Amino acid sequence: MLEEVFDLNMQLEELRMQKKMGEDDPALVEEIGRQKLELEQKHEGLLGELKGEWSNWDSAVDSGTETDRLKIRNKMVDVLNRRSYLRNLVRDVNEVLES
Repeated sequence: MLEEVFDLNMQLEELRMQKKMGEDDPALVEEIGRQKLELEQKHEGLLGELKGEWSNWDSAVDSGTETDRLKIRNKMVDVLNRRSYLRNLVRDVNEVLES
């Protein structure tokens, strides 16, 4: 995913520069739009993963150990961090496409 994000950031920078110079590259805009949709799908997929961890948490609260709860909490934090990162990427893409 790191490579994808790096490529996307390079494309966003290229589109910013083109817009500053008054140029337009429909193929680049289309590619960035496609990548945005993929990011949004990954973001939604992480919600499903998070919901699964919520269920695990509920079970661990009722019958799990402190170690179980810590592992689940750490997984939830990881998923939340990835969702936040993807949300910020989508926001950045929207800003460039709308400018």
